[in-house]
Amino acid sequence: GKHVIFLAKRRILSKPTRHSRNLSKQQRPRSRTLTAVHESILDDLVYPAEIAGKRKRVKLDGSQQIKVHLEKSAQINTETKLDTYMAVYKKLTGKDVVFEYVD
Repeated sequence: GKHVIFLAKRRILSKPTRHSRNLSKQQRPRSRTLTAVHESILDDLVYPAEIAGKRKRVKLDGSQQIKVHLEKSAQINTETKLDTYMAVYKKLTGKDVVFEYVD
């Protein structure tokens, strides 16, 4: 069968600059930053597995790869879906990600 993934709709607000007119005169919430949205997409993506840790690897040519360490207990449920997770995350965020299991 096919893999089905549920993701929440999240909004990214652009970084306030000197020239951007902040009509609401309010500070941008942390949950609307690019980084926070990408982190929460990753959390939603691998559910029900828990993320144990992350490493960002920067290669000599400047390209970045994120290594995500998942809990070993969820390996049975998620092992076949890792390629799907990688493809969906790449499509949504444009970032390369690799999943590994840790004890």
